[in-house]
Amino acid sequence: MSIMAIENKGDFRLRVIDQPGIVIVDFWASWCEPCKMIRSEIKRVAETFETKVKVVKVDVDAFHELAEQYEVMAVPTLLFFKDGRLIKRLIGYASQQEIEKLLHTLE
Repeated sequence: MSIMAIENKGDFRLRVIDQPGIVIVDFWASWCEPCKMIRSEIKRVAETFETKVKVVKVDVDAFHELAEQYEVMAVPTLLFFKDGRLIKRLIGYASQQEIEKLLHTLE
């Protein structure tokens, strides 16, 4: 599965809110070292759960209004949506195992 990036405001609704199932939204910034560290963890999660989970990346510098709307105060922040509803939030670095353990509780 590929990890999709939000490219415009309409993308968020299309790729997150209107999607059935679980979507992980990775709020990140290019200057953020922990964001760089978690990138490979998220990629492995996306590969492991490729048929069950979608992953969407949101650059907080390009889409600060989305970060404000979802009260993202620090990066990285992972938001977990299920059937278009926000159901869980992870702030800061998380390992592949931590993310996968959380996903198993959401299924």
